Amino acid sequence: MSASPLDPKQHAHPRFARSLTGVLATYPRLALLCGVLVMAFALSGLARLQADFSYAGYFHESDGWLQDFDRFEDTFGNDDSIIIAVQNPEGLFNPESIALLHALTDEMWQLPEVIRVDSLTNYQRAFAQGDDILVEPLIAPSEELSADFLTDRKEIALSHETLPGYLVSPDGTMALLFGTLRPSGETAPDAAEVVAAARDLIARAEERGQDHTFHLVGAPMLVASFAEIAEADNAKIIPMLLLACVLIIYAVLRSVWCVVYAMVVILTSALGVLGLAGWLGVQMTSITTVLPQIMIGVAVADCLHILVTYRLAQKDQPDRKQAALYALTKNVKPTLITTVTTAIGFISFSVSDIKTIAELGLAASAGVVLAWLLSYLLLGPLLLLLPFGGARAGEPMRIAPERTKTLVRWLAAYRKPILAGFAALVLVGSFAGSQVKIDADPVAYFTEGHPLRNGVEAIDTGVGSARNIEIMIEAGCADCAKDPDFLRRVDTLEQWIEARPDVVQVLSIVDFLKASRRALNDGDENEYRLADTQSVIAQELLFYTMGLPLGLSVDNRISTQSDALRLTVMWRVSSSSQALQEIALIEEEAARLGLDATVTGKYALYQRQESYVVGSFLSSVGIALLLISGLLWVAFRSFKLAAIALLPNMTPLLIGGLGLWLLQENLNVGTVLVVSITLGIAIDDTVHILSEFQRLKRAGLSPRQAFEGVFAETGVALCATTLVLMVAFGVSIFASFAPYQVFGILAAAVLFVALVVDLTVLPALLLPKDEGREEAKPAASGHWAETAVASSTAAKPSS
Repeated sequence: MSASPLDPKQHAHPRFARSLTGVLATYPRLALLCGVLVMAFALSGLARLQADFSYAGYFHESDGWLQDFDRFEDTFGNDDSIIIAVQNPEGLFNPESIALLHALTDEMWQLPEVIRVDSLTNYQRAFAQGDDILVEPLIAPSEELSADFLTDRKEIALSHETLPGYLVSPDGTMALLFGTLRPSGETAPDAAEVVAAARDLIARAEERGQDHTFHLVGAPMLVASFAEIAEADNAKIIPMLLLACVLIIYAVLRSVWCVVYAMVVILTSALGVLGLAGWLGVQMTSITTVLPQIMIGVAVADCLHILVTYRLAQKDQPDRKQAALYALTKNVKPTLITTVTTAIGFISFSVSDIKTIAELGLAASAGVVLAWLLSYLLLGPLLLLLPFGGARAGEPMRIAPERTKTLVRWLAAYRKPILAGFAALVLVGSFAGSQVKIDADPVAYFTEGHPLRNGVEAIDTGVGSARNIEIMIEAGCADCAKDPDFLRRVDTLEQWIEARPDVVQVLSIVDFLKASRRALNDGDENEYRLADTQSVIAQELLFYTMGLPLGLSVDNRISTQSDALRLTVMWRVSSSSQALQEIALIEEEAARLGLDATVTGKYALYQRQESYVVGSFLSSVGIALLLISGLLWVAFRSFKLAAIALLPNMTPLLIGGLGLWLLQENLNVGTVLVVSITLGIAIDDTVHILSEFQRLKRAGLSPRQAFEGVFAETGVALCATTLVLMVAFGVSIFASFAPYQVFGILAAAVLFVALVVDLTVLPALLLPKDEGREEAKPAASGHWAETAVASSTAAKPSS
């Protein structure tokens, strides 16, 4: 006698699913112990977790630009400076302001890690006085600050070739003090310690100079601010997210105990991924700090699919263990496939040239697997062992059968308009995405009102710029940097750079040599030039350096072997795309002059990382689509279903590009994550829908009945998980890291549209043209219970 179409054996779950849940049913305590051990291993990695919010966190050790900077640092020391801006709208050349600058200069020397301080007052100028040639501070501490003296010093400072745009504003109302940090060596300077001490210094200065405004900027401030906003954002966002998870899960399941079960998995997954990051050597940066948010969303998805099925199953089967076994069995295949596809989406980041994105992908992919393991090794045993969360709990959220029938009928009737609408979305999204530019400004990563951003903007308006790049020019041999021909070509390059529209000032040893020659020639302005012979240049350099006080030598401008020079370019360029263009032009001009020049510096590194964005985006998306396509083909054993599954998952690409275009945002190291992350997550909905559709079709149901079944049970879980994921990413709008605000908005929008597309485009593709007129076959009643019993025959449930 042949089996009927609805015989449980005809639509039983895959053998591996029944085997897994059979083991869980037989050995729930052992499974729970395994889950605890997995959790303990993951959490133990927290002790190994480290953070790096500096430029080094974005570059692989083998990166050529990073190696160029290391060579620069070995030659000239650190280019890191903690910068204090002092502003007085009435002007700084008065006794109170100058005394304040003297005090700040002296106290900055005492800051931790600071090995040099350059300020308006201690700037060493070479000048002629009678028959004497002097190298002295512009305003020595011993000077009497009379009105005539200060007027004279103001005139000298504001007409100087180097000082305006470097240590003082052209109008004399703002001054900058640069505290240079020690070279990195084996350990980098502690930016947080430096910034904390500098803030204390400014707090004391504010008490003395109440008419003055102070700003703190510089690379250490940038690093410390990245760390501070990451900590502050997580402290603010994670509790909000967890509260939202509790409320949404309870609203769907109406069971306090089921919420508790889910939160166990969610919390351990969120902490566990950080532990795995520690084991994998992944460092916390402004990018990788999003890991807990990602894991909360992923863990909620796994838990909700199991728990929604469990709570709905209790309507027909009040036996808690049988309902749990059915829920676990039914969700093995779809959750496992979505785990692998999501992990693939993340692991595709590992080829990124941006180190922190590669590490995010590595840790997140491991975390996704961890979340699935905990869903079955913690949540599964808890449902089977604990006598809580049974059928007595409140009625779970469900979709009425009449509504599912109406929805499927409507989808069948409007197949063509739905597909036409999706085609229009493809066209519009493709056009919008092609208009998005690749650009960023590290300072603009901070929201308006942040102290660092305020300081940089104030300095841009006052002195001219707090941004700089470094140029190392190698002469080729010892003492060759003193060669007149070489120095003239450097001088030509310097003048060419100074003529660029956004350049404020260029600092080099050439300026000191010219000033020394002028001083040696009784201050004759016509002698402000380079000497004609190498021996004279060497004498002028010796003359200048002999007059310098300890700590203010020129070894930060010319190498100890005199085989290389350093140019520091202060400019207003904030856009990474413009910075890359200007750097290319500088390198081109240097090559034309026959100079071996390397443009580097930490600010240049931050800007140059944006050139990796497109490569990271294309490689991660391409690899993810290729691997996911192959996996879906194997999982569904149908090329047609695999192709259909990928089609609606163009949504992240389309909505991501459209959203960036509408918001007038750029593609950068923060926003590039939108498409890459949501691609792996958005396909989860598709997999759950097609897995259930395929299972119900094999059970003998018509396409319409299959989709009615999908919407009635799986649809609840999909809507709930999408809502949680939207919240998980959407709360980033409250972040202080500006790219995450855009990331949160777009990720939430992508996931919402992806769900809508899955619930409309998939049925429109799979429902036949005459489905709207098809006579419905009688639906199976309570077949889940028969399947649960059948799947449990692999092992006898433990008492």
